Amino acid sequence: MEIMDDVYNRTVLEISSEDAVKDLQFIKNKQQSEIESIKYKIHKYEQKRSAEEAWYQSLSPLKRFFTGHAPSHHKAVEHLVNVKDRYKKIETIKRKIAFLDEVIGMLEAEPERRELHLPTDIIKEMIASQKDEGRPR
Repeated sequence: MEIMDDVYNRTVLEISSEDAVKDLQFIKNKQQSEIESIKYKIHKYEQKRSAEEAWYQSLSPLKRFFTGHAPSHHKAVEHLVNVKDRYKKIETIKRKIAFLDEVIGMLEAEPERRELHLPTDIIKEMIASQKDEGRPR
């Protein structure tokens, strides 16, 4: 099977259908683990923020007066960077996983398929996974 670049419409890889499915499954699993990693980072940030808020609320009014507390707009920006942007990244990764599922399903339905058009980033990941496994390109 020939793997063709979506943009330039040129053959980039020649690979068997089984190896293509293995590579795409590997990429999919890697993306899913990245989602878990991002969710863990969000969870750790929220734990830290709630612990800091609980600590601040536990202070006496006099200590609270002398202890600096970040302004609300700083907290909003921090939330944007640490939570909202990460959720957007998760959605992007989920779309990529859905595309990979479609391609894997197509390859499993038609194993004799002669060519497959894929985006450049997926082709690069396939080549990298082949190098990691030691298979020739």
